Amino acid sequence: MQQRHLNLSLTRRALAAVVGASALLGSGLAAAETTLERIQKQGYIRVGFANEAPYAFATADGKLSGESPSVFRHVMAQLGVKEVDGVLTEWGALIPGLKAGRFDAIVASMYITPKRCEQILFANPTYGIGEAFVVKAGNPDKINTYADAVKNNLKIAFVAGTAEIEHGRLAGMKRTQEVTVPNFAAAVATVKSGRASAAAFTSLTAQDLAGKDPAIERAQPFTFEHEGKRYKGEGSFGFRLADTSLRDAVNVELAKFLGTPEHLKMVSAFGFDASNLPEKTAAQHCAGD
Repeated sequence: MQQRHLNLSLTRRALAAVVGASALLGSGLAAAETTLERIQKQGYIRVGFANEAPYAFATADGKLSGESPSVFRHVMAQLGVKEVDGVLTEWGALIPGLKAGRFDAIVASMYITPKRCEQILFANPTYGIGEAFVVKAGNPDKINTYADAVKNNLKIAFVAGTAEIEHGRLAGMKRTQEVTVPNFAAAVATVKSGRASAAAFTSLTAQDLAGKDPAIERAQPFTFEHEGKRYKGEGSFGFRLADTSLRDAVNVELAKFLGTPEHLKMVSAFGFDASNLPEKTAAQHCAGD
């Protein structure tokens, strides 16, 4: 009887071990599910954007629109993901929000830079563009480039986290000339109030903002150059560093789509044309080429 009891006890332990091992195996399989597999299974993806027309913005009825969301929706549809839900986020909080899991992609036409590449993965760029300042109507301080700001010790408003800040510093601007603000509306308000002579944006953003307010205008567009290098901004979608399969799948679809008549017609609604097609890959931008 004692031996039988011992055998039963050992059997129960063996069964418990098997069950435990199965649970661990199941947990491991669940943990191994990629973001791409998850969004394909659930049929939707949450993305962060920063309300910057014409790149990514919320319409009056709350819909996510712009160059970046339009191209992203096409790509997701090809990957079997039907819905793209936007999470409005301040520009400087986009990368932290992605890394914290608030959303699974940044869809805000974010410039690809070496510093950003240290924190997130980028798909290949979907567009390329230069810069421009928003100034008071008539451009009273005659400011069109960062060099003008340096020469005349003028202040420029920058949205926190944007690439234009680095360009201004490379041009020789002092930190005391920078007025950092949280969003695009605040940058325009800074110019209108006289706290800064200009606000730095991409040329299309500056054009969009100036078209909405007669008190301001877009200064002459330019492409920033430093030590023989042209800093034409090229932007795309951002993903967490672990999400290589998602990034790779997106790149495959972008290669099929960018530059096609369907693509050019889609983005023309936001002021883009064939001259805005990208010239480099994400890897080249990340390497600083």
